[in-house]
Amino acid sequence: MARTDTFTRWSVVASGEGGGRIATEFFNRSENPGIDDRILVMNTNRADLRNTINRMQDRSTDDIDTLMADYALDFGTQQGAGNFFPGGEQAAQEDFERIVENLGEFDVADAFLYVATLGGGTGNGSIPYVIDQFKSGYPDLDDRDATSDWMDSAIHVAFGVWPHYYENSQRHFNAVCGLSRLLRTQNNNQNADMVLLAANSHIEENGRRGEYDGINQSIIKAIDLMIGAGRETRGVIDVQDYITIPSQFDAYHFTPAVATGLDGSVYELEYMFEQAAENTYVPLDLGTVKAAFAIVRAPQDMIDNGDITEPEVYDAFQDWEQNHDLNLSGQASLIPKSGRGRDVDVLLLLAGFDLNPLLDHSWDEFEQFRSRLSGGADLSERELEQIVKNLEEYVDKNAE
Repeated sequence: MARTDTFTRWSVVASGEGGGRIATEFFNRSENPGIDDRILVMNTNRADLRNTINRMQDRSTDDIDTLMADYALDFGTQQGAGNFFPGGEQAAQEDFERIVENLGEFDVADAFLYVATLGGGTGNGSIPYVIDQFKSGYPDLDDRDATSDWMDSAIHVAFGVWPHYYENSQRHFNAVCGLSRLLRTQNNNQNADMVLLAANSHIEENGRRGEYDGINQSIIKAIDLMIGAGRETRGVIDVQDYITIPSQFDAYHFTPAVATGLDGSVYELEYMFEQAAENTYVPLDLGTVKAAFAIVRAPQDMIDNGDITEPEVYDAFQDWEQNHDLNLSGQASLIPKSGRGRDVDVLLLLAGFDLNPLLDHSWDEFEQFRSRLSGGADLSERELEQIVKNLEEYVDKNAE
């Protein structure tokens, strides 16, 4: 997928108001040239979409109308999905051709990052459907020949954000169904190549308070580190590495664990890994992790002076694993950041862990809302049973 003459190029596709808030944080970020301006925010509600673009304008010199034309797409015939994921999926089905046309502007992309909050209806409903369509060759598009084949080799990475634990049962119903649909298609095949997860309440418990902005900034830091690893280092860890190893044992869900601003003149690398591991974005048992990727970002000056080296990063990563009695598949890498100073950032990208600690917060609420559903055209009982079965099989396999 990645060409020899350039680094991996990403595009960001965010759907729904929550996903849109996260996507605006990418706009004009000098830290991550891997994305540039390849950003599309989608919503079924034009007013919500305009609110998202208003946030984007804070980082741009363009006027609202220009930003709406270049980076926004309102889709579907209804104004909103009713906070029910089948509504978001239906809207994407109705306007899939327009979605394809808009994403055609990103035909240089090697990888897509899809962002959605899983408690809602719009992003949670549309993103799993869109990924499935792109990976399976647009079966719902009448004129397949009207599109190019550039999407066929692209990698599809989803970032799903879990609702707060205190939110209502409908949001947890959406989240459980959304996770299943990101992981598996209706016929129980793998959907997204990689599913990244973050839980609002868990991030807040680890000290990132300040409503959604603080949580979103934590998410952006993790993505910056994940993408940056494939751009400016000899020992490259790139998206192809992230998806290849975990997919071999059908464990392609991930969560970031991040520690930033650590003084490299004071702390040892192994301690930095410990700090990151204590700041996972979802609750988990570290002993159930099957694969991990360690990314250390340090000032260019520290790297040039030999104060921190890639072999040292690799050795510290191995020592950290041994101290926790872990035997993980994975890699480690060192990447530079501009400027002087001694602040070092660490990302542990953890894969294949037991999902039950996350789902335990939602199953009861899921069942409460499910008991009030009567089935129907939007979501039949048979479709729902398959969604639940797919998730349970995937979770049980990774809990062993």
